[in-house]
Order: sequence, then C-alpha cells, then structure tokens
Amino acid sequence: MVQITGSCLCGQLHYAGDTEIMGAMSCHCDACRKATGAIHSTNIFVADADITITGETLEFEHKSDSGSTMTKINCAKCGSPTLGRNTNRPGGLVLRAGSLDQKDLIKPGGYVFCENAVPSTVMDPALKQFPKMPT
Repeated sequence: MVQITGSCLCGQLHYAGDTEIMGAMSCHCDACRKATGAIHSTNIFVADADITITGETLEFEHKSDSGSTMTKINCAKCGSPTLGRNTNRPGGLVLRAGSLDQKDLIKPGGYVFCENAVPSTVMDPALKQFPKMPT
C-alpha cells in the first residue's frame, strides 16, 4: 500500500488514500487526447474505495471504443482532468498521472491505442504496446 494524494490545477479538487497501484498505462485514443489536450493520457489504476475525493467535480460521460461508459471527473472550478471511471472496470478509479503529487509513483507499464498515436510520439520500446485496448 502507498499513500497517494493529488489535486487539480487550482487546488479546489483533492484526492487522497492508502491504496495499491493496480497498473498504469499511457493511452493514445482520440478521447484521451481530446479530454486532456495532450498527445496522450497517462492513467494510474487504483481501487475506488481506497480514495477519498473532496471538492466540487464536473463529470462528463461518453462511450469508449469498447462500448463501456467512461466518466471524466474534472475540477468544477478550473476544469483540470483529474480522475475517471470505466464501467468495464467496476470498483476501479483512474487517477490522471499529471494530478498526482507523488511523481515517483508514475511508472506506466505500456501504451494502449498506439494505432491512434501522434506520429512524432516517442515511446519506450521496452514497454508493451497495444494497437487498441487489450482484453
């Protein structure tokens, strides 16, 4: 178990908890790129029950390529993408790596939706690369 804390840009939205990191991946899908404004989104997966969220959120739901419902959880004040949920992973919570205070815990295990990656994106060849979301 590790102590995790994080927040949005303005500091209004916080999260904290003792949890296990179940994995981390960098996603190159169109939705992650557009939701974050970056060329990919690095996501850390933890148990929802382990994390306490404080502050006002703004949530947006959309369908993923796999048909699941994705919920983007952003700060209601500054709009920073901070957290997320996926109906294909009940009980799970996604932490947007850029919102995490403990930078040393950000260790992606690979890349998903590589077929959608911006061509100039540098990827570590030692990490797993998947053209889509693996099942």
